Amino acid sequence: MKVLLANPPCKYEINSKYEKYFIRAGSRWPHSGVKKKKDIPHYLPFPFYLAYSAALLRNSGFEVYVIDAIALDISESEFIQRIKNIKPEIILFEVTTPTIDYDLQLVEKIKVAGVPNIVIAGAHATTYAREILQNSKNIDFILKGEYEFSLLTLAKSLREGRFSGCPGIVMRKNGGVEDNGFAPLTEPLNNLPPPARDLFPSNDKSDPTIYWDGFCQKRPAIQMHASRGCPYKCSFCLWNQVMYRNGKYRTFTSDRVVEEMADVVQKYNAREIYFDDDDFTINKRFVLEICNKIMDRHLKVSWSCMGDAINLDEEIIKTMAQSGCIGIKFGVESGSEEMLKNLGKPINLKKVYDVAKMCAKYGIKSHATFSLGLPGETEKTIKETIKFANKLDVDTIQLSICTPFPGTKFFEEVKNQGLLKSKDWQKYDGKASEVVSYPELDLMMVEKIMKKSLLRWFVYKFFSFSWFFRQLRNVYRSIKGLGIKFFFKQINSIIIDEMRNV
Repeated sequence: MKVLLANPPCKYEINSKYEKYFIRAGSRWPHSGVKKKKDIPHYLPFPFYLAYSAALLRNSGFEVYVIDAIALDISESEFIQRIKNIKPEIILFEVTTPTIDYDLQLVEKIKVAGVPNIVIAGAHATTYAREILQNSKNIDFILKGEYEFSLLTLAKSLREGRFSGCPGIVMRKNGGVEDNGFAPLTEPLNNLPPPARDLFPSNDKSDPTIYWDGFCQKRPAIQMHASRGCPYKCSFCLWNQVMYRNGKYRTFTSDRVVEEMADVVQKYNAREIYFDDDDFTINKRFVLEICNKIMDRHLKVSWSCMGDAINLDEEIIKTMAQSGCIGIKFGVESGSEEMLKNLGKPINLKKVYDVAKMCAKYGIKSHATFSLGLPGETEKTIKETIKFANKLDVDTIQLSICTPFPGTKFFEEVKNQGLLKSKDWQKYDGKASEVVSYPELDLMMVEKIMKKSLLRWFVYKFFSFSWFFRQLRNVYRSIKGLGIKFFFKQINSIIIDEMRNV
């Protein structure tokens, strides 16, 4: 049986030179970008759920095909033609809130192309599974939450010609919709085989090094997971609340993680590995185990991660640096103690200061993210956040206006308070600020403040000698690790995205 795992295109022409595109599979933050036509997006997350699913299906004897249209930068018409050429019995792809209207129209074209079983998944499909099936006759099944094993169960049942409902799968039955709830979370994570990187972005174009996170400082860079979930309950966090249902934080074994690192170094000549976890640094013992096993194996590869300042201390940061860590991203979200309490993030701002300084001490590039526009936000708390960001000794920062994605506590809170300006899902773009209306806070004004603050932050840091000379080191390391042509191409792409995003 042929199974096609897809990441469909979703892009719109801006003018003869530029187009707007949407990032879906692989990202916990559905959002748009702007790029030159025929260019690959400057941020391209690896679609892990699709890749784990591909490995499971292939191990069970299915003929597995992959089309990552975002990474291939192909048009909708070419995508449909590839489907016709493959003639799969099953196709699965992830939908998102800002692309759902487009996705449902695409489903009709896929059905016309002759695919008998169309399956969708993702956070938006999980939240509105029943409504989507009721309103779209061309979708056959919806998988809720973590879907790898649910897809395997469904595919086996369809191959055998018999199917009865089971947890994790929403389907039509007797003229209605049968929702069997969620399947258990995957535990232990080692039950998942290594992701089938060799099938991405497509069977005939195997090149997992095409996937890219702009935080990386060396090429080739390969993205990995060491864990899933997060024990903290931030109100805006889409993946943790919807896909994992605020479930248990889980890790692969440290042996499995280091073995996979060695494997991608050997197979793809990886010079950097980026751990795109929900939070890589939750468990101190686990992080130290990985670091020590990297050193015990004399594995010579740089690595970076998405972490959190909450659990970092000097012992961890020093050991991470010794084992090859050259970068840490971490979420701060706000410089206001009041706001942090409101959103459910148990972080100590003094600790964040210390973590930033320790990263600088051990040569680890640091990036802090802040989320503005959450319930309870005021001009005062925004000023506190900006003041905190200016004093924080990190290498780079990101200021974003938070989007209330359906399924999150944030969405329910603003909906119940009558603060949603729109239910037009296309506006629920992670880079937009049009969907919430606070009586005492103008988010359009916040966006202007945010852009000015980023410029002021850079000017403020530029005259800090320690920060300036540290950036010379970071730039040198990046140019050496990426090549001067790729380095400046990425900078140009980011500028285009930030200046032209509409």
